[in-house]
Amino acid sequence: MDIENLNLKRCLVLQSFAPLFLLLFMKHLDISLYLKLVHRFWEVLVNTGISAFSVAVNHVSFGSFIISIISTIWLIITIVIALGFNGMQKAGFKSAGEQIIIEDSPNDSGATFLVTYVLPLLTDDVESVRELIVFLTMLIMVVLLLTRSNTFYQNPVLSAMKYRTFSFKFLNPSNDIAYPERTYIGITYKTSIAEEAVIKRKYISDGVFVVYND
Repeated sequence: MDIENLNLKRCLVLQSFAPLFLLLFMKHLDISLYLKLVHRFWEVLVNTGISAFSVAVNHVSFGSFIISIISTIWLIITIVIALGFNGMQKAGFKSAGEQIIIEDSPNDSGATFLVTYVLPLLTDDVESVRELIVFLTMLIMVVLLLTRSNTFYQNPVLSAMKYRTFSFKFLNPSNDIAYPERTYIGITYKTSIAEEAVIKRKYISDGVFVVYND
């Protein structure tokens, strides 16, 4: 098997939560309020010193402020990852004259991800520090779970970008395919793979490939 691209796998996991942070951004962002709070924080910091941090943390909008910052950073990272994934289509593929047979082409993986992971986290309140810590802990646990599983390809952002996922088997696998009888997952862009045509592939991780007709 080709060398795993673990960095790409982790990037796709982070990217899959972009809908969550887009909705959180829309839910919590209040620029005028946050500008006033930042200005007030610096005033208190100058007058009272480090105790200003205690006042800020205990403010009712502190959780929303932190979520807004995290959401902004996360969305920027997602855009960078999306551009990088598009650029990845130009190099690093292996063409060994292989053909595949497609077993299934599910089209609801993005919707399943949204219902399973995004909506439950979206309903959590983050007005207090305790609620913020709970939310971030849950988010970290889910991200770690996806990073350690092979479901990272169930990515609603990839679906929105018109990438398709499908399960397949190799008909004439190359020698680097360690388990030739195994069912693998393919990711391709827009056009469906023609089974009778030769494919080129790039390995990501956990039996997931980016696949195109050669």
